[in-house]
Amino acid sequence: MNQMTYEETMDWIQQIGKSGIVLGLERMEELLNRLGRPERALNIIHVAGTNGKGSVCTFIAAILEAAGYKVGRYISPTLYDYRERIQMNGAYIEPEVLTEGMSRIREICESMAADGLEVPTVFEVETALSFWYFKKKSCDFVVLETGMGGRLDSTNVVEHPVLSVITSISMDHMAQLGNTLSAIAFEKAGILKSGTPAVLASQKPEAMDVLLAQCREKNIPSAVVAWDQMVVRERRLFVHQTFDYKQYKGLSIHLDGTYQVENACLAIEAIEALKLETPMQRAITQGLSGARWPGRFQCLSKEPLIFIDGAHNPDGTAALRETIETYFPERRKILVMGVFADKDYEAILKEMHSVSEMLISFTPQNVRGLDSGDLKIAAQRYFDQAIDGKTGENALEIAKKQAGPEDVIIIFGSLSTISTFCDILGIK
Repeated sequence: MNQMTYEETMDWIQQIGKSGIVLGLERMEELLNRLGRPERALNIIHVAGTNGKGSVCTFIAAILEAAGYKVGRYISPTLYDYRERIQMNGAYIEPEVLTEGMSRIREICESMAADGLEVPTVFEVETALSFWYFKKKSCDFVVLETGMGGRLDSTNVVEHPVLSVITSISMDHMAQLGNTLSAIAFEKAGILKSGTPAVLASQKPEAMDVLLAQCREKNIPSAVVAWDQMVVRERRLFVHQTFDYKQYKGLSIHLDGTYQVENACLAIEAIEALKLETPMQRAITQGLSGARWPGRFQCLSKEPLIFIDGAHNPDGTAALRETIETYFPERRKILVMGVFADKDYEAILKEMHSVSEMLISFTPQNVRGLDSGDLKIAAQRYFDQAIDGKTGENALEIAKKQAGPEDVIIIFGSLSTISTFCDILGIK
C-alpha cells in the first residue's frame, strides 16, 4: 500500500470534497465490499433527525462510556479539528491511523475508478473510514449520526443496527429531502430496520404519523419520549439544569439550552431500549452530568456576555428563542447571524425578531454562505436596526460596541461558523 503523509491525506480529502453531496448508496456499498464490510462487526446505534442529533449522540455516548463501554462516535459537521468527526471515548482518531486508513481507502477509490465506477464522495470515504477505525479499535458500541436525511444517506448501508433513534424533524434541506414535513419524515424514517427497535422524539403530527406508519409496516417495536413524565426542577445558567424523567430523579446536565433536557430524555429512552445487562442508573446520572457538546448555546465570553448557537433552521431557531427568553427575559439582546444561502433565512428572521430590535449580519466563510448584504436586506423587514457586518470578526466588533454592560450578544446560524468565532475570541 502506498502510504500517504498526513498532509497528503488532507490534500486528497480536500480534492475529493469538491464533488459535494451526492445522495445514494451504490458507491458506498461497493467501497465497503472492497474494504471487507467492517460495519458488520459493529453494534451500531443509528441516529437521524433534523435538530438535536449531535446532542442526543453526545448524551448516549457519554452514558455508555460511564457504564464502562468502548464507544465510537461518528459526527458531522466538525467544529475545531478534522479528526473530531471520528472519536472513541472522546479521543479523536490518531493522525497516523487516519493516514493509514485513508491510504487504504484511496487505493480502493482508484481501483473503482479504474473499473469504470463512480468514485465515492468525501462523506462516503469518511464514513467508511469510521467503520474501519471502530472495528480496528474493537468498539463495544458505535453511535452513528446521519449526514443528511436517512434513506439515501451514506450511513444507511448499516444492515442490522442494534437501535434506531430519530430526533426532532423539521423543514431543512428541502431541495434534497422534499418540501413537506411528511416527505422529510419519510426520508428520515429510511434508517428504520425490521428487527431493530426504534426510539422517537415526539414530533408534529404530520411527521409522527409517517414514523409510526413505518414502524407498523416493518413490525418495529418503538418507544416515544414521554414528555408528560419529564419535570424540570431548576435552570441555573453556567451551572446546570436539573430534572426528573420517569423513575430517574434529580438528573443534571451542564448544557444550557433549554431544549437539551428533551434531548437528554431521548437519550435515556435510547439506553432503556438497548436492554443492557449492565445496571445503568448510575451511568445515566454520571453520563448526562459529564456530557459536553460545544456550539449549542455555548458561552464564549462573560464580559461582554456572548453566546453562540448552531441554530440554522426555523425549528432550531425557535428552540434558541425559547432559551433566550428563559434566561434573559429583561436584558437587551443583540443578534449576530450568518447562514448558508440554501437555508430558510426568512423564516429564521421571522422567528427571532421578537427577542431583539437589532440584527448584525455576516457572510460565513464557506462557498455556500449567504451574502451578508442580502441577509441585511431581508432582516430590515423584521428588525428596527439591521446592520451589514460583512465578516464575522467585523460583525462581532460592531456588536461589542453596541452592547452595554447588561446586554447579551447572541451569535447564531450555520454550525461551521462556530470555530471562526472561537478563533476570534482566542477560545480553544
